[in-house]
Amino acid sequence: MEQISQTGEPKKLPIYLRSPTIIITLILIAVYILIGTIVGDYAEPIATAETTGSVPVLLLMQCDVPLPIFPWTVLTTIFLHVNIIHIASNLLFLILFGFILEEQVAKSHWLMTFFITGLVGSLSFVGVDILGNLLTGFPNSSNLDCGVGASGAVYGIMGTAVGLRVVIILIFLLGLDIFAGGGTPAHLGGLVAGLLLRRYWSLSGRGFRGI
Repeated sequence: MEQISQTGEPKKLPIYLRSPTIIITLILIAVYILIGTIVGDYAEPIATAETTGSVPVLLLMQCDVPLPIFPWTVLTTIFLHVNIIHIASNLLFLILFGFILEEQVAKSHWLMTFFITGLVGSLSFVGVDILGNLLTGFPNSSNLDCGVGASGAVYGIMGTAVGLRVVIILIFLLGLDIFAGGGTPAHLGGLVAGLLLRRYWSLSGRGFRGI
C-alpha cells in the first residue's frame, strides 16, 4: 500500500534514495560492516576470513581454482573489500564518477553499467586465471589466490562517464594505478566494458561536462 500525502499524491522518496550512486555506495558500506561483524575484524575482514576459514565469507569470494568455486561468486565478490583503504578508495571514485554518469544516462542504465562492468571484471579475473593455469599448471589449492572488490565496476563507471582520454589523464594526474593490487584483469576488463557501453549508450559524441 502506497503512502499518500495530504495533497493526494504518492509520497516521493528522499532525493538521496533516488540516486543509484548513493544506493550502491550504501550497499557496499553495509556489506563491509556485515562481513566485518561476521569475522570480528573491521580492519582486515577478508584476511581474517581466510585465516579463520569463515565459510559464509569464503562462499562469496572469487578464487582461482581455476574456475569460480561457485557461479555466484562472479557477482558477490564485487561487494567485498579487503580493508578500509580498499573500500574507501573504490567509494571515492565511485561517488566522483557515479554522479557524472548520472547526469548522462537513466538510472536503469547506470545500474546496468555497474553490474555489467563488474561482472566483466570478475570474468576477466577468471579468464586470466584459466589461461595462466593452462600454461603453468593448476594452483596449489592450499594457497588460493582470491580477488575481491568493486574495482572492475568502478573502472567501468569511469570509462562510461568520461571516456578513455580522461581516464588516461586521471591515471597520471591522480596517481590512479590501473595495475594496482593484482586486480589488473578486473580493472582492464571493467574499463573496456565501460568504454563499449559508453558507445552503446551513445555518449561518445558528447563533450565531457565536468564535475
